[in-house]
Amino acid sequence: MSCAAAATTLTEEIRLRRGVSGLGFNIIGGTDYQPNCKDSAIYVSKIKADGPAALDGRLKEQDQILAINGQKLDKVTHQEAVEIFRNSGNVVTLLVLKKIRIENNQNNKASVSQLVMAILGITVLATCVYVKYRRRL
Repeated sequence: MSCAAAATTLTEEIRLRRGVSGLGFNIIGGTDYQPNCKDSAIYVSKIKADGPAALDGRLKEQDQILAINGQKLDKVTHQEAVEIFRNSGNVVTLLVLKKIRIENNQNNKASVSQLVMAILGITVLATCVYVKYRRRL
C-alpha cells in the first residue's frame, strides 16, 4: 500500500476573546526549544475543550502562530512567547500558518477502478438480458 502526501500552507487571521481560563490552547516551541530540526517557531500543542479556541473552531493543534496582535513570534524564547500571550489583552488577533495535507492515496485509485469495473459488468449484464428478452418486452 503506497501513500504519498503533499502539503500546502495558508495563513489565517483568527480573533479570539480571552475567557476565564485564557485563550484555550497551549503552545510549544521557541528559540530555546527546538524539537524539530532547529525549528524555533511557536506551535499550538493542545486545544482545551470548551475554551475560546475550541469554541471558535478554526485554530488546530500543530498550527504555527506567526504573530499575536501584530507582534511577530520569530526568534523568541518559549517564555517570551508565553509572556506576549499573557499581556495581549482581552481580544487577541492571531496570525496563523496552517499546513494542509493533500493526500494521494493509491487505495482511492484502486477503489475507483473497482467501481468502474463493477459498473461496466452491470452494464454488460443488463445489455445481455435486454438482448435476450427484448422481444418479450
